[in-house]
Amino acid sequence: MIDIHVHILPGLDDGPSDIFKALEMARIASNDGIKTIIACPHSHNGIYNNRRDDIISACSKFNNELKNNKIDIIILPGAELSLSLKILDDLKKNCLMTLNDTGKYFFLELPQQIVLNSVINFIGQFKRLGITPIITHPERNTAIQNNIQILQDLVLAGALSQITAGSLTGRFGNNVLKYTKKIIKAKLIHFIASDAHSIDTRPPILSKARDKLISLTNKKYTDKIMFELPHALINGEKIDGL
Repeated sequence: MIDIHVHILPGLDDGPSDIFKALEMARIASNDGIKTIIACPHSHNGIYNNRRDDIISACSKFNNELKNNKIDIIILPGAELSLSLKILDDLKKNCLMTLNDTGKYFFLELPQQIVLNSVINFIGQFKRLGITPIITHPERNTAIQNNIQILQDLVLAGALSQITAGSLTGRFGNNVLKYTKKIIKAKLIHFIASDAHSIDTRPPILSKARDKLISLTNKKYTDKIMFELPHALINGEKIDGL
C-alpha cells in the first residue's frame, strides 16, 4: 500500500520529535503492508513553514536511516499546506511543495470557516496551470460537516479529496464516522491516508480502513481508492473523477 499523507519527518512539525520515534512509525507502517509513504509536514499554517528544499533534504536523510535500519519503506516528499496566499507566492517562485515533487498535486488544508467562492477561485488558479489541490480530511471540517454540498462544489471545481483512515475506523468518534460514511456514499473521496502523527494515538495504519471500506462499498472501488489512484498520484498522472 501507499500512504500518501504521513507526518513522519522528525522535528519538522507536530509529528515525531526525534529519529527514533520516526523509525518506529515506519516499522508500524511496514508491518501493516505499507511500502511507500509521502511525508507531509505542515506548512503555511502560522506555526510551521517548511520549505520545499528542506523537506526534500529531510526525506533523503530519513531514507538513509531507513536503509541503515533495514526498514523496507520508501519516503517521498510532500507537504500539507494550509490555505494561504503564501501558496501562490511559492508557485510564482517555482518552489511549491507538490506531492512527490511532480508539480501536479498538492495537499490543501481548509480552515473551519470556508468562504466558498474564494476557495473555488483559488482552486481555479491552480487548475488552469495543470495543478490539482487535494482537500485533506474534509470529514473533520466543521463547515463541510454542516453542508456536504461545499465539498461537492469544490470537487466540481476540480479539487480532489482525501479522508483519514482513522475517521473511517472510529478513531475520531462516532460523529466524524457519520460524516465520513456520508462523504463515501456521495462518492466524494479519492484517497484514504493515515494522516499519522505518532506511534500510538495516530499511527500509520491503513489495513483496518481498507477492510472497512470494502465492507461499505466493494473491493473494486476500494482498490481504486487505495491502490490505483495513489499510484497515479505519485507518478503525476492525470486523475479523473470517480
